[in-house]
Amino acid sequence: MTLLITTNPGLEDLASREFEEKIGEKVRYEVIAKGRFIAELSKTVNVEEIVSKIFSLKTVHRVSLVLGEAKVSADKKSLKTIYDTTKNSEPYIYLNHHTTFAIRSERIGTHQYTSLDVAKVAGQAVIDATSEKYGFRPMVNLDYPAVIFDSTVVHGKYFFSLRLSGEESLHKRKYRVYDHPAALKPTLAYSMLMIASLKPGEIVVDPMCGGGTIAIEAALNFNVKEVFCVDISPKHLHGAIINAISAGAYRKIKFILGDARKLNEIISTQADLIITNPPYGIRLFRKEKLKDLYYGFLSSALKILSSKGRIVVITAEHSLLKEVATKLGYSIVLERECMHGNLNVKILMLKPM
Repeated sequence: MTLLITTNPGLEDLASREFEEKIGEKVRYEVIAKGRFIAELSKTVNVEEIVSKIFSLKTVHRVSLVLGEAKVSADKKSLKTIYDTTKNSEPYIYLNHHTTFAIRSERIGTHQYTSLDVAKVAGQAVIDATSEKYGFRPMVNLDYPAVIFDSTVVHGKYFFSLRLSGEESLHKRKYRVYDHPAALKPTLAYSMLMIASLKPGEIVVDPMCGGGTIAIEAALNFNVKEVFCVDISPKHLHGAIINAISAGAYRKIKFILGDARKLNEIISTQADLIITNPPYGIRLFRKEKLKDLYYGFLSSALKILSSKGRIVVITAEHSLLKEVATKLGYSIVLERECMHGNLNVKILMLKPM
């Protein structure tokens, strides 16, 4: 069984690892483009089994079962290959007289045809295959389809697959009632917690929690002792509280209105993990102001870190953060590049020397 999976670009290996752990099967994965990888299961697994576990995944966006694949070129002649591959993949197995379907198409790379061309050709192939097999024309519904097929061209490869994870990306957690203007994707927040190797019974602090995504993901998915959600903005902290109530995590989190530069004054316990998504300085902060924020935050963090304490930060201003951290006596024990929206960012792990 081969699956096509999307996730945050740069975190494909983490998504593969979580998939393997949750599904309970050995997976061989291959990154085919940024944020997209193929997962081949080591043995045949019932599709219903996979579907029942997909919605427990926290790092992936979409999961599709690959029904057919083929090599393609940039030339328009490859549209014939796309048609044939789609038709020969037996899409009619998943359709009947009352089932509607839609094609969701994506094209990565340089080609003489568009994603709309791919969708049109693949859609016609599904219609033709079903008509020839069953004698009826399947119904297309682009807005609310019962069945979604993915037609994906990635450079020189075409994949036709059956969407298993539904229309909505799995990163869209239903608890997000309040939307912070610089909100972190929950899949990215969960990945950061994985990178931090969070252990049961540990104490977690997010000193610039915004809408509370990191704190909520920690409280819901990891057996931690305490989670502190701190923010200097009353509006954002209130939003984090609303989100935590929506998620059913309110009683597991302590909310504090406070300054990240004064953590030792507002948190009386020692933290095992300080993890945050601070301002990047792109719109709101001048470089010097951002440097002062990083300096104050990392200075106060030193005073509350436990003996096994570490800090995990995601930022586009990683050079500035590393400069400040090094001056304060931290060692940079991990750096990982990834994408946060359209931004190239780094996840850094720091530990006191």
